[in-house]
Amino acid sequence: MGNQRPKKKQGNKKNGKKHHVYAVIVLLLAAAIIIIGGILLFYIQEIEVSGNEYCDSQEIVNCVQNDKLSDNSLYVVAKYSMGKGTVPKCLDSLKVRMKNPWTLQIKVKEKAITGCVKTGTTYSYFDQSGLVVKQSSVKDAQIPVVEGVKIKSGKLYKQIRTSNQTKFNEILESCAESQKYGIYPENLTVKQQQIYMKFGNVSACLGSQVSGEQIAQIKPILKKLGDKEGILHLETYSENNTTITFEMKEISQEN
Repeated sequence: MGNQRPKKKQGNKKNGKKHHVYAVIVLLLAAAIIIIGGILLFYIQEIEVSGNEYCDSQEIVNCVQNDKLSDNSLYVVAKYSMGKGTVPKCLDSLKVRMKNPWTLQIKVKEKAITGCVKTGTTYSYFDQSGLVVKQSSVKDAQIPVVEGVKIKSGKLYKQIRTSNQTKFNEILESCAESQKYGIYPENLTVKQQQIYMKFGNVSACLGSQVSGEQIAQIKPILKKLGDKEGILHLETYSENNTTITFEMKEISQEN
């Protein structure tokens, strides 16, 4: 009788160990099911891109999904929330959110295009800093073509390099200011170190250095000139000198 009690205790210990092992296995299986379910649930099946006009949607998607874990929506949202995500150089900002566990929504803000240069049949569009953000064979009617400066380099996502970088910086300022005041010249030309903006029949001469005050005068004056043809002289205009002259081109008449 006395020898049977220890055997019963050993049996209870064995049963306890078995229950413990079973519990661990069940927990591991449950964890595996949760992990696999999470992976499948948050597997990206659709990506919606909004806010872009010239930057290609697929380029944006490829940039967002640029590593092995980026098929998971939780991972992508967390990565961009922590500021670790990659942003294409054509964008000022990129925000990512989940529409649902399997759909990502990407909202972007593109860099503003202020001008372009033409090389062969290609237009290289640049932002206010002179960074080329788009290349196309199509000319945008609201973007001025810069002429009269020798372009050394105009590759995509690279800064434009010219033979006269100081003058080109003045051109960048002119392009940005013209958009600010809602005027869209056909081209912006450098002649004898003077900067000209072309508006149909009128060329506005801004001189060698450009100011926002000069450009602010152009739009109201163009309305008053109507169909007249000639040169609008703004090169000496300033807060202290408000003189503006218009050199009208004579129209030859055949007898």
